[in-house]
Amino acid sequence: MIKTVFIAFFLLSLTGSLPAKEIRTSDDKVKEIITVLSKNMNTNPDKAILYLEEALNYEKQISQSTLGSLYQLAGVIYFRKQSYHMALDYFFKSLEIQNNIDKSKNHFIYNNIGGVYLALGDTAKANEFWLLSMKGLKQAIKRGNLNEKHFESYMVYNNLAILERQKGNYFKALEMLNEYKDFCIKLKDTLGIMRAYQNLSNVYFQLNEYDSAILFFRKGSHLAKITNSNSDLASFYYNLGHHSIELNRDSSLSYFLKAYKISSQYDLNQVKLVSSEALADLYELDHDYRKAIVYLHVAKQLSEENINIESKKKISLLEFEHERKMKQQQLLLDTQRRKNILIFSTVFFILASIVACLLYLLQKNISKRRKLENELLIQLLEEKNKELTTNTIQYIQTSEILESTHKGLQELKEKTEGPTNRTLTQIILNLKKGNRSFNKNEFEKLFIETDKEFYKKLLSDFPTLTNNEIRHCVFAKMNLSSKEISAITQQSQNSILVARSRLRKKLGLDEDQGLTSFFNSY
Repeated sequence: MIKTVFIAFFLLSLTGSLPAKEIRTSDDKVKEIITVLSKNMNTNPDKAILYLEEALNYEKQISQSTLGSLYQLAGVIYFRKQSYHMALDYFFKSLEIQNNIDKSKNHFIYNNIGGVYLALGDTAKANEFWLLSMKGLKQAIKRGNLNEKHFESYMVYNNLAILERQKGNYFKALEMLNEYKDFCIKLKDTLGIMRAYQNLSNVYFQLNEYDSAILFFRKGSHLAKITNSNSDLASFYYNLGHHSIELNRDSSLSYFLKAYKISSQYDLNQVKLVSSEALADLYELDHDYRKAIVYLHVAKQLSEENINIESKKKISLLEFEHERKMKQQQLLLDTQRRKNILIFSTVFFILASIVACLLYLLQKNISKRRKLENELLIQLLEEKNKELTTNTIQYIQTSEILESTHKGLQELKEKTEGPTNRTLTQIILNLKKGNRSFNKNEFEKLFIETDKEFYKKLLSDFPTLTNNEIRHCVFAKMNLSSKEISAITQQSQNSILVARSRLRKKLGLDEDQGLTSFFNSY
């Protein structure tokens, strides 16, 4: 039992060392899924979710660095699905892992967390995490360990600039936007440059610095045309039209029309909606109600479509989050079930170990007691053997003395006559009688007590033995000579030889096989 327990411990220790190969294999598999997931994230978000869920099945079997990357990607995907709380959850998980691996890269995650808080309408939290992101970014630049290919690292300047602009801190916003613009130009990040130009243009318009605003608008729209970035170009025209309303209504109308045309051509419904609303307002101010109604009708249609789309998105999001919550609950149930099984197994293993130890101790005590009993029995047997041997020797010695005395008296008797002769005759008769009166039953009883098993086996194997034959078996067992047996039994040696010969035949022994050797191995 104890051996089994130790083997179980050994097997458990082996199973603890097996997953190394599994981690390596799972790591490679998850990295492959991440690569495919990244490619589908923009083009097919639903497919990306399926890949993400597949990768998350391995989250307990992969390295921390791969898990951190997976959590970051999960945060981005859920953010795009507008499942902001889940996005936050994964970004914070990623942050915890990144803290243990390399804190110098935390600014990436801080930036993402700030974006989620802004989407949730918590500008204070967004500002808090973006400031942490910018601080971390500056430290990384100072240490020289920033990978400049990560354009999104510098996005925090643009994000903070938007918050400063909303709070009316235009000069602070300009400072951050110019830093962002310089970084983007250095890194040749065209999208970032256009974003910087557009935001700079908006801030300068709010500062009523129209020349600077128009300058950045022209730079941005020119870059958008070169790169065929129609969405950015439409946004530039709409923003310019919005800021030009108070300055020049005709120019504003022209810009809105350009924004509307581009957005209609390339199905940019959001820009088309705001452009059609702006055009309807301008035509109404100009009393051109026919055109105003046309654009108002377009705006209404797009607005209804957007409402339907948003409703579908919300329903889809609710269904998705419900499904995800159900999966998480099932995962928790499975985890709890595994935990319960582990607890039960551990308790059972501990109880089994305790029982095994108790059985071991009990067996040990039984063995110890049996050993003591055997030692006591051996000691008792030795004492009986010693007593039997002593009595036998004493009897033989007594028999020899009596025999010698008998012989002397017999010789003396032959030399005397009369009353003395008769007296000697009586003495000799008394000696013979006394010698025969030796209690043979006591002798046999002593031997039986000394070796009970011998007697049991002898009577079991040879039930037809007579008492005299049993006595001769005992003498053979004790290795007594014919002379010694003669002294004990008062039989002649010749009679003893005849009796032993008959006994040998009865036991089925060969003529050359001695009784003593037979009983020694019996």
